[in-house]
Amino acid sequence: MSFLYDTLPGSFEERLETKHLLLRPYEEGDEQEFMRLIQENTTALTPAFLGRVARVRVLDDARVQMAQLRTDWDNRKQFDFGVWLKENNDYIGDIALKNIDRNVPKAEVALYFTSWPDTMDLAREALKAVTRFAFDNLKLNKVYIRCAQVNACYAALAESCSFVKEGVLRNDFRGADSEELLDLSYYGMTRDDYEQATQQLKESDSEAAV
Repeated sequence: MSFLYDTLPGSFEERLETKHLLLRPYEEGDEQEFMRLIQENTTALTPAFLGRVARVRVLDDARVQMAQLRTDWDNRKQFDFGVWLKENNDYIGDIALKNIDRNVPKAEVALYFTSWPDTMDLAREALKAVTRFAFDNLKLNKVYIRCAQVNACYAALAESCSFVKEGVLRNDFRGADSEELLDLSYYGMTRDDYEQATQQLKESDSEAAV
């Protein structure tokens, strides 16, 4: 059992709800939609999720992948949420807390959505929910996002959710089927950042209510 498992709360709500979205771990019966979204959005998953694209070719692959994600969740290794629209139960994306460093502790956010970037507003809603989960439920001290510089939409998404650009990591990533080395922009949010933004929002809401 990992150190992180011991340091996390004994239990917490796995389902997150926002105004428009339901975020939850994958379960039996999700495999068809899980595979479909990957296969229909291969370009949007480049380069960060090409490993997942390569692993999920047929329905059995999707079942194996989802079972592994559930195991990783139970072992506190990775927290991967599927994202559904509440109004019609359409599956539209995936957002995860991964690469968890138990010494800080911190985690990386990775996400993909169908019809990108037209779904950016929904992705923003999901990112804010998972950020709250990371700081309030998991008690992490930092959350970060890495994105290839060619994916400007992801950079804009991070900045719109109060993540701070901390620098560019040069030649830091190689895609699953490419020899090209990519520069990555690094965006971070510390616990102090999160608590300050949360306090400002509360004050803004209080002023609006007066």
